Amino acid sequence: MQIASKLLGRERLRKWRIYARMTDISSISRRYFVIGFFDGVLTIMGMVLGAHLSGEASREIIFSAGIATSLALGISSGWGAFEAERVEQMLVAMEKRRALLKSDGEQCLIDEAHEFAMRISSLVHAIAPIPAGIIPLLPYLFLPEDIAFIAALITGFALLFIVGVSMGRVSRSNILKSGARMVLAGVATLVVVTLLSPSHF
Repeated sequence: MQIASKLLGRERLRKWRIYARMTDISSISRRYFVIGFFDGVLTIMGMVLGAHLSGEASREIIFSAGIATSLALGISSGWGAFEAERVEQMLVAMEKRRALLKSDGEQCLIDEAHEFAMRISSLVHAIAPIPAGIIPLLPYLFLPEDIAFIAALITGFALLFIVGVSMGRVSRSNILKSGARMVLAGVATLVVVTLLSPSHF
C-alpha cells in the first residue's frame, strides 16, 4: 500500500513538473507572488497609518482589523487571479491545440497543464497578501501602540526592500535599486494616505 502510494506521488510530481515546463508556471507564479505580497504590505501599512492618524483606534482594533483585511485581500486576490487566469489559460491552451495539431491524448495533456497553471497561480496570488499583511502587525501584539506603529512601518519597508532585492536577483539587475524602488512605492503610499487622511479636514 505504501509503495503504491509512493509511486502515485512520484507520478503526480512528474506530471506537475511537465505541466510547469509547458506553461512557464514559475514565471507566472513569481509575478503573482510579488503583486500579492506588494499589495498586502502596502494595504496594511496604509491601514495602520490611517488608524494612527485618526487617533481613535486601539492596538486590539488595529490588529484584528489588519488580520481581517489581510484575509479579505487574499480571498479577493485569489478569486480575481482565478477568473483572469481561467480565461487566459483557456485561450493559450486553445491556441496550442490549433497550432500543434496534437492527438487527443496530447491535447488533453495541454488542457490539464493549463488548468494546473490556473490553479497554482491563483493559489499563489491568494496566499501572498496574507503573510505580507500579518507580519507588520505582529509588533501590536507585544509593544505599546506608539512603538508598535513605528515598528510596523519599519517592518513593512523591510519587507518591501526584501521583495525588491529578490526580484533584482531574478532579473539580474541592481538589487539595491530594485529594493529602493519597492521602498519608494511604500513611501509614496504613506504620503498619499497622510495627505488624504480625514484628520486633516
